[in-house]
Amino acid sequence: MNNKTSNGDITNDEPTVGSKRSWTDVNYKFCEDKEKQVVEEIQTETSWADVDWDSVRESIAKSITEKETDIIGEEDKIHHEDNAMDYWDKFYKKNQNKFFKDRTYLHLEFPELNPLKITRDETFIFFEDDDAAAEGAENGGGGGGSDNLYQDKDDLEKQEKEREKKMANLLSKNVDIKELKNRWVKDIQELTNDESKKLTVLEIGCGTGATVYPLLKLNPEKYFYVFDFSPHAVNLVKSNSLYNEAKLNAFVCDIATEQIPTSIVKDNSIDMMLMIFVLSAISRDKMHAVANSLFKSLKPGGVLYIRDYGLYDMTQLRFISKKGKKIDENFYLRADGTRTYFFTTQVLSEIFEAAGFKTLVSKYDTRELRNRKRMISMYRVWVRGKFMKPLDNENTENNSKILSIYNDPINNNNNNNNNNNNNNNNTTTTTSTTTTN
Repeated sequence: MNNKTSNGDITNDEPTVGSKRSWTDVNYKFCEDKEKQVVEEIQTETSWADVDWDSVRESIAKSITEKETDIIGEEDKIHHEDNAMDYWDKFYKKNQNKFFKDRTYLHLEFPELNPLKITRDETFIFFEDDDAAAEGAENGGGGGGSDNLYQDKDDLEKQEKEREKKMANLLSKNVDIKELKNRWVKDIQELTNDESKKLTVLEIGCGTGATVYPLLKLNPEKYFYVFDFSPHAVNLVKSNSLYNEAKLNAFVCDIATEQIPTSIVKDNSIDMMLMIFVLSAISRDKMHAVANSLFKSLKPGGVLYIRDYGLYDMTQLRFISKKGKKIDENFYLRADGTRTYFFTTQVLSEIFEAAGFKTLVSKYDTRELRNRKRMISMYRVWVRGKFMKPLDNENTENNSKILSIYNDPINNNNNNNNNNNNNNNNTTTTTSTTTTN
């Protein structure tokens, strides 16, 4: 018989196959009968693998979320909407720049941000002097994002093993590390001297710089504008020793309630935009206004890149076990007062297409995360999107520059995959991607 804790969680007595312990699905915690579901044996020993978020598992997750009935009161909704900035400012004052790991993986998801063409195995070498995570996988779930810094001993040991594995992979390919670094120095010099490569990038919701500083190192030829509605977060970006106004301009702006100041960012002036785990923190009824504001600042042919939480992500199912956390459909309140929304690819596309964007990519990224100590199998679901402002037929110079960026085999493949996925967007069935984190 299973033992239960005071909060209803099941402990000990793990299901076994013969005398061998077997993996269990963490979703059992959110089911009424509290029975653990044994996960079928997985051939790979990978603890962070791409998985197919199949219709059966989605059906289970959907049945769980549909049982939600408790929604916070209207007064609480208004309070957290009116004080959203204050809660995030408190979050950054408490955690400073120590909560989130540097996102040293975005260039692998968005090749347009990888002019040096650095591979996954090479990434940890490129960032090793910065003590950045080699994998950059988003394993957390608390606070305001999903890549928190808090790691236990097992996590650190796993990270070190990953570094050793990648180094071994490079050595097995006879890669000369010194020669590799010399090549990067040369490529960086060529990039910075090439006027045609000097694009402008705007990051919406920069936090403390976990996205922009790795990308600055990878994209020395680009100029970055970044903003956040938390004054303390922006101050932390500016206090970083890498902050250089010749390369980066950080400022305060609440994109949910105000336009991007044209005194800093002119209309139709931005080549690329980034929203990494930011749109989900905004109320659903304000997302269309946000999309309209971004559309104004983006150049014709410019592209907005998004990564955020997907429907039925593990963190959404956790909210279900906590009463009084649901604000609205797929919108929840965290313990620290910040909020998060969980997207379908259909909703994500609708928001930006309504503002005039063209959908290039809108897909799910689903992963299985396995805790070996507890023998628990958990599932992360994210959405990843690329949305383009339609080309201006009169601006042929800008059009050719933009098209040269996106005329990439990887991107063309992504677009083809997206077209296939869009055929299924009228259903709730999710698909996994081959993109790794």
